[in-house]
Amino acid sequence: MHLQSLKVVNFRALKNIEVEFENQVNVIVGPNAIGKSTILEAIRLVKAMLSPRTPNESNQALFALGAASPHVPNRLRMSAIAQDDEEATIISCRYKFSEEEVTWLKTSTPQIARNIVQARMGQAFAFPGALIAFLSSPQGRMELGKAETEINDEWVRIDAAYQQVTIELTITPGTGPASTGSQIGPTLLSVLEARNAPSQTIFSYFPADRSLPSGEQAVQLGSADSSQQLESHNSQPQLKYSRLKNTIFSAVVTSNQDRESLYTEFHRIFSGILKGRHIQEVGINEIGLLSITVEDEAGRRFDLDSLSSGEKGLVLTFLLIERTLVDGGLILLDEPELHLNPAVCKDLLPFIVDQYASRKNLQLIICSHSPEILAGAFDREECSLYNLMSGSMITKVRRQDREVVSSALRKLGTSEIEELLYRGIIFVEGPDDIMILEAGFEDILRRLKLKDLGGRLEVERQIELLQSDESTGGEAALRCFIFDRDDAPSSLKSTKTVRVLQWPRRCLENYLLDINVIADLLMDKDVVNNPLKNMGEVTDLLKSLAFAQLTEKAAREEYIRLNFGDVGFRANEIKGKSLYEITNILFGRLNSMKRQMDSVFEGDWKKSFENSCTNREEELRGIWEATWLEDCDGKRLFQDISSSVTLRMSVKNFKKRVIERMRMAQSENWRSVKSLLSELTSTSM
Repeated sequence: MHLQSLKVVNFRALKNIEVEFENQVNVIVGPNAIGKSTILEAIRLVKAMLSPRTPNESNQALFALGAASPHVPNRLRMSAIAQDDEEATIISCRYKFSEEEVTWLKTSTPQIARNIVQARMGQAFAFPGALIAFLSSPQGRMELGKAETEINDEWVRIDAAYQQVTIELTITPGTGPASTGSQIGPTLLSVLEARNAPSQTIFSYFPADRSLPSGEQAVQLGSADSSQQLESHNSQPQLKYSRLKNTIFSAVVTSNQDRESLYTEFHRIFSGILKGRHIQEVGINEIGLLSITVEDEAGRRFDLDSLSSGEKGLVLTFLLIERTLVDGGLILLDEPELHLNPAVCKDLLPFIVDQYASRKNLQLIICSHSPEILAGAFDREECSLYNLMSGSMITKVRRQDREVVSSALRKLGTSEIEELLYRGIIFVEGPDDIMILEAGFEDILRRLKLKDLGGRLEVERQIELLQSDESTGGEAALRCFIFDRDDAPSSLKSTKTVRVLQWPRRCLENYLLDINVIADLLMDKDVVNNPLKNMGEVTDLLKSLAFAQLTEKAAREEYIRLNFGDVGFRANEIKGKSLYEITNILFGRLNSMKRQMDSVFEGDWKKSFENSCTNREEELRGIWEATWLEDCDGKRLFQDISSSVTLRMSVKNFKKRVIERMRMAQSENWRSVKSLLSELTSTSM
């Protein structure tokens, strides 16, 4: 029984998504809190409500969601389930049966008909005597006949759909849950699961909330243990993690065959994923406690409890998959990489595919944040990778030739895999910019990754490549680029997924030039060694430091205006040219430079240059009287502040203090940056 498709409407974080699961191992990735685990909860809820294996399974699934309470189990809290609690929640699952399952189910039609009649007749027929009496009556036999006809009609539809059946749960405000898909399909799933022993299942959920026990554990066998095993599959999946030692000891005590299979499974786990270890013995230690002894490759022995949380979680997960999942089963696995280092995560997906999915024909739906698992999903044909981009968008990440995009992202210091873990990536022009934005605008940037850019010219080339690729179609993660204005305005324009922002001020630090905030800090003896006395003194200091930049700025502008150029060797000009053409190009440049230099005489040129620079500086001084906060070099100004007043902290930490104060006060400059970032990262464009 494998899940072929899922449709979810108005369920918690999911507004409206539909996905086809095309492979044995399906990995779902996306930003944090986007709704990945909600997909698993949706699949689990449909199974629990429409095809429960235990009497408590439906209620337990609702309790886990906070939608119902053990004290008032018949009252449904719609706001805990639905994104819009005035609209219906719809979850539809299409399952495909194997040939063996189809054959067994068809031969079990009389038993399935009996189950359907019992379910429809209500609680009064839960007592076996009452059910037998009813089914022996003419009315009962007629109901059985009707049920068998319905089952046979359903098999016609299932066979026509290539052994697939759709079960659908609709939860309507004021009305409650109802089965709105196939009316026979849920019973087929229930009967299929009920044929297994209590310790085995065809459907198992491994949640991310893992509370692994340590120390002495009570071990029970028999009916109490069987009941707990049944509940742990899907009704109360968190029970799995409290059953680590119970699972091991019950296998040791039950039979020799179980004991041998247990040691075989431990060998599979330790040789495949936790290399260099093996189970030494299982029993009671010298102080009377239950003990499972592990030996490492150095001969050191220790109790299973001494493994890390991540290692114990892996041992338990794979032990239960091997011992409880029947061939052809379905596993919902949430964040298998929890508490594991990247070296182990790198081997995790290949181990799952080779040792379980392929060998036992299991289907796994995995939610993950691990880059190593994502990379593994790209590499294996048995795996499909899905990117949950929002509550209404999930796309399959296809294996196709995207060398242009991959190359551009690598040159920008990121990758396609990293893009899948966030709603988007924002590239900025320095590590200080990352710190400032994260400290001041965490609410806007929560699901976005900030990265430091390299050289500006090379970056602009990669942006053009990404925008060119975007025009070919397809969904892509958001890629934002933020540039300082400096003296080099950018001509790049934003597109839907590749967006460009150039600060209207010279650089990001210019927005930190909030006189009120900086004055408070520079008058604080905990911030500077020699605090300034008042705001006027602070303003004068900042303005004098800023205006000290004018001489250099005027000289740079005037020299650039003279346009002397250079005689350097430019590869793009000579590419594909003959030697004759190259010679002419280079001589032309040398000759042009010679003519310019012929007109330069030391005395005249120096005097003329000094005069033009002086005039330009005066001109700029007049302009800067109104615009110095926007036009000065903000990065340099903060360095000069540090030199002038001797900060008790690094310049970087001083900037952080400034933006944090601005955020608390919600100053005008802070609101300006927030508005620009909100527009840049908006989901609609």
